[in-house]
Amino acid sequence: MEVGKIDRRRRYTLSVIREAFFALLAEVGFAKMTVADICRRADINRGTFYLHYEDKFALLDALIDEALAAVPPLEGSEADALCQRPPANDDYYLLYSDDDAYARVAQRVVERGAEQMVPSIMEETGLSREDAYLLFVHNVQGNLAVNRLLGWRRGPEFAHAQELLSAYSEGGYASGYRLVTILVARLDRMSFQVGGVAMGPL
Repeated sequence: MEVGKIDRRRRYTLSVIREAFFALLAEVGFAKMTVADICRRADINRGTFYLHYEDKFALLDALIDEALAAVPPLEGSEADALCQRPPANDDYYLLYSDDDAYARVAQRVVERGAEQMVPSIMEETGLSREDAYLLFVHNVQGNLAVNRLLGWRRGPEFAHAQELLSAYSEGGYASGYRLVTILVARLDRMSFQVGGVAMGPL
């Protein structure tokens, strides 16, 4: 078979898988959909699906990466831009709206940004890699949560939130990180209880 025909077939297959995934995401959510559901909706067999994706999580990761790459970065660091990028269309918006998919979005942003941002935070604050990573995750999760709260709208509320969070981050990196370090150290020494059962150090 000619290469061009193979490429067209592959593009078509990926397209119908993508369409089926987003349709099911809107109807039943990520947690409830299965690979079998996706294949039925896309009118392909499971073998065809597994030629392209290991499982539904691999498909989700690919679509998250697609969503993150769809919109040019905002001003500022690449990692912050990843947190701030709005969904480029209604399909991508579903990734940020579905509770289970959203958790994966946050994880993916952390994975993509940590290599660049953690050393930068370490240099700016003098923190250890572990503590710098903790601050980075906090920043990612916080930015995503605020964007989700605002519905990814780019109005006066967003501008105010952007200014507020930037000031908080800059001030925290300059001085407040010491408090975070102290709290982490205290948590390491604490025991906590769930339902009356001692769980030991965090």
